[in-house]
Amino acid sequence: MSIILSPGNYFGKEQQVSENASFRLNITAYQPDVQIREHYHENPYLSLLISGSYEEINKKTDSAVMPGEVLFRPAGYSHANHFQEVGGRCLNIEFKPGGLQELELDHLLPRAAAIYKTGTFDYLYRLLYAFVQDPDSSLPEEHIISWLCEYTGDKLPERLPWLPKAKEILENEFDTHHTIQSLAARVFVHPVYLARAFKEREGITPGEYQLKMRVRKAMTLLFTTKLPVTDIAFAAGFSDASHLVKCFRMFYRATPHKFRALLKS
Repeated sequence: MSIILSPGNYFGKEQQVSENASFRLNITAYQPDVQIREHYHENPYLSLLISGSYEEINKKTDSAVMPGEVLFRPAGYSHANHFQEVGGRCLNIEFKPGGLQELELDHLLPRAAAIYKTGTFDYLYRLLYAFVQDPDSSLPEEHIISWLCEYTGDKLPERLPWLPKAKEILENEFDTHHTIQSLAARVFVHPVYLARAFKEREGITPGEYQLKMRVRKAMTLLFTTKLPVTDIAFAAGFSDASHLVKCFRMFYRATPHKFRALLKS
């Protein structure tokens, strides 16, 4: 008889966690040679194997899961696992039915269990990196919605009248962090539709666009003011100076301090 795991519970040792009304993310670690008996979860979830390897055993198949591979397990899917001699670590992305229904996203989830080869979904690896770097970041939520977009293939219309308004919000409201849901509510479109259309037309996600605009604002302030870098960080919408420094280096391969010194030389 299968063991039932209630929402938020896993057999592994939880190392890191973050959640909101729609999703719960955590990283779980498993000991070498551990065997997990047959069980199922009340909520559907994705599991990305970060390291190690294990056997995924159900009534029909016995599959070897390798690092980087992703499993989708629907609610009630019964399975057992056997981790190999090095143990393993998994990123789990749990979908909360109530939150998904409220966002009208529940119908987008796959209906059957599936294993996806490493590299199949770019967004999930970006999500892993963002979550490990900053568990409190809202970018993981954006990447989850972008993954859900993989299942919608309808052709976009030529004209998207809401897109200029969405970009204007991201370009000017630096003191507010805009999630996919909050931005979609402002321009009166569905969040999944917004995420897919914005990425297709702009080449980056709304969250990446907002980050780009914040770094651009910081660059403008470096050129036009004598404000300390800490004040520039807050004016551009960053949580602190270290966050600005990390993002500024990512875009310009230099810190704000070094860039300002260059301007004075």
